[in-house]
Amino acid sequence: MRDRFSERRTATNLLRVCTRLGTLFVVLLLSGCSTFGPQLVLNSHIEYNKAVEQVIQEELLLNIVRRRYYEAPQFVTVSSISTSMSTSAGISGGAAFGNKGTPTTGNIGGSFNWSDSPTVTITPRQGTEILGPLTTRMSVLTIAKMANAGYRFDFLLALMAEGLTDVRGPEAGVGTDFRPGDKEFIEVIQSVGRLIDKGQLKVGTFQWNDPYSEITHKREDITVDNQITAIALGGGRARFRSYDGGETYYFTDKYDYPAMWIDPEARTSSDGKRIIEILNLQPTPLKRVWSFSANRVVEGTDFENVPDDPRPEVRMQLRSFYSVLNLLAYGIDIPPKDEEEGRAFTKAQYDKAVREGRAVDLSDKFVVQSSSERPADAFVAVKHRGSWFYVDDRDHVSKRLFNAVYDLFNMEIAPSGGGGGPILTVPV
Repeated sequence: MRDRFSERRTATNLLRVCTRLGTLFVVLLLSGCSTFGPQLVLNSHIEYNKAVEQVIQEELLLNIVRRRYYEAPQFVTVSSISTSMSTSAGISGGAAFGNKGTPTTGNIGGSFNWSDSPTVTITPRQGTEILGPLTTRMSVLTIAKMANAGYRFDFLLALMAEGLTDVRGPEAGVGTDFRPGDKEFIEVIQSVGRLIDKGQLKVGTFQWNDPYSEITHKREDITVDNQITAIALGGGRARFRSYDGGETYYFTDKYDYPAMWIDPEARTSSDGKRIIEILNLQPTPLKRVWSFSANRVVEGTDFENVPDDPRPEVRMQLRSFYSVLNLLAYGIDIPPKDEEEGRAFTKAQYDKAVREGRAVDLSDKFVVQSSSERPADAFVAVKHRGSWFYVDDRDHVSKRLFNAVYDLFNMEIAPSGGGGGPILTVPV
């Protein structure tokens, strides 16, 4: 009787041990979950970030390739990413008893499961939502911001500019719609590049007291009260300022303006004088830099009688993003059969303009290769019409230009439609 009681007590103790071990296992498991969740969010955020970037890059490359084949571009937006994550934990234990109720074996086990169920919302961009930003000429402020980001001004002119003052650059239509530019346009780009190499030309956003209008004020009219009023009206950025030693004053405001600076000594060099001559600039502008403005008819509507006086600004006619895609399509290396069969436009007119010095040569600046097999060393690759088109990961020049297009897309196209998307929601 005593032996049987002892055996039962042993079995009970074994079950208690299993229960306590199980409880301890669950506590440890749940305490681990308190740090598992944030780590899961961190890992998911990075992976989704990489995925969105890859998709946008492939979409950009695909649309450049499409333009070579006379196809219209198409963009979609990853507007939201919502992922539902769930976890579950379990504990089990048991014991086996012999014929006399004596415990022979015991076991304890546990499990932990988690799942990630993402929902991605992809929206095609159609109508004016995409055609408006695609076909609108880019802003002169954009070219200055790109320069602030580290892109060379000569490179930006080649990519973004269709005209400078009265000088025409290449019009990047596809195929026979390509129109060569003036030779002076290429001269300006080359001269700008040489001055940049010498550290004698800089482009970006500059801040100065800019005259709000051409209205002048006499010195005796500028009282302390007037200055205080000007400061208040301009949100702290406005002043009455004189540029002639105090004879007359202008009402000015102080903001960041897109502009170009050339070293005073370089302005008398052959490259400096050529830039000033072609762009019809004032040799010594009031602000010591030349601001950028959109190309326009200066006075009136009589095109034959527009004043030809030197101007204190660089007037630009920038491309639309659609036109940038057209231009870059000339850098696509397509299968010879596609061009022979007329499936893609020929580069003959563009190549002729390059030889004549009337178009920028893209052959060493943006190269997209084609292959029948998926490339092993691709920076970005996309499959289209049975071929793989890609930028080689070792071609740093083409990668840099493609990065510029990516940045332009984010500045000019991506912001439309509202929101900064995509929005990633990860409940844990």
